[in-house]
Amino acid sequence: MPTAWYENKSIIFAAAPPEDGSPYVSEAGTSLCPAKLLQKFDNSNKLYVISDDPGQAFRRFCSKMETVEAAGGIIERADGTVLMMFRRGWWDLPKGHVEKNETHEATALREATEETGLHGMHIVRPLLSTWHFYQMHGHWEMKRTWWYLMSYTGFEQPIPQTEEGITEIRWCNHAERKLLAAGTFGTIREVFAAYND
Repeated sequence: MPTAWYENKSIIFAAAPPEDGSPYVSEAGTSLCPAKLLQKFDNSNKLYVISDDPGQAFRRFCSKMETVEAAGGIIERADGTVLMMFRRGWWDLPKGHVEKNETHEATALREATEETGLHGMHIVRPLLSTWHFYQMHGHWEMKRTWWYLMSYTGFEQPIPQTEEGITEIRWCNHAERKLLAAGTFGTIREVFAAYND
C-alpha cells in the first residue's frame, strides 16, 4: 500500500477500510490537498485514503506537490553496529538531495561522506524507497528517498556536518538502534524494517 509520511503521521492509500479501527476517508468527495488531509487526523497517527485504485489516488496526491528526489542509507560496520546521527532534534540517517546527472547510489555515498566525514564506503544492496512531504517556503514538497545499505571498513572517527544541523553521530548496536529508531521519523523506522528483513 502506498504510504506518505508527514513527520510521524502516515497517510496510507488502500482499497478497503482498515480492520484495526484506524480513521479513514473515501477518495470520492475528499480533497487530496496535503493541508486538508492533515486536518482529518484525530488522535491516531494514521489516516487511510480508501480508493478503487490506491496507486492512482497516491499519484494524484503526489501531483499536488513538487517532487524532489533524495538518497541515503544505513552505514554498517563488520561488528554489526550501524551509524545514527542526531539532526535538529531527531535521530536520523545520512541522506540528501540528488544532484543533476547523479545516480541514487552516488548520491547516497556522497551524502554519507559529507554528513559523517567517513570515506571509502560502498553500497551493499538497495533497501527501499520512502515518501514524505513537508512545507518549504510556503509550498508543499514530496520527497522520494532511495535508501541503501552501505558498508564501512575504515577506522576514521565520524565528524558531524554541523552546518546541516547534525550535532552527534553514534555507532549503535541492535538494542541501541532499536531504542533510537522507535522515537524518530516513520520513514526511518521503515528503513530499519527493510534492513532487518
